Amino acid sequence: MSQDPFNKEHHLCTKLDEYHIDIPDFPMKSNRWERIINLLASPAKDPLDPLISTTDGLILLKIAPIIGTAALALIQALIFL
Repeated sequence: MSQDPFNKEHHLCTKLDEYHIDIPDFPMKSNRWERIINLLASPAKDPLDPLISTTDGLILLKIAPIIGTAALALIQALIFL
C-alpha cells in the first residue's frame, strides 16, 4: 500500500497540513527504581481466596492446623523415644 489515499482530496490535505503536533520525547522504558516501586506498590493476590470461597475450603482451613500439629507431635514422639 504505497498509495496515499489523501492525494486525491486536496482540501483535506491542506487542512491536515495546517496542524503541527509536537510530541514530547519521554523514555518508554522505566528505570530500575520505578520498576521496584511498581513491584512493591502492586496489589498482591490472596492465596487463600479459592479456599475461602467454598465450604470444603473452610473446613480444610480449620482441620489443616490440627492435622499438622498432630503430625509434628507424632514425629517428635518417634524421634525422642
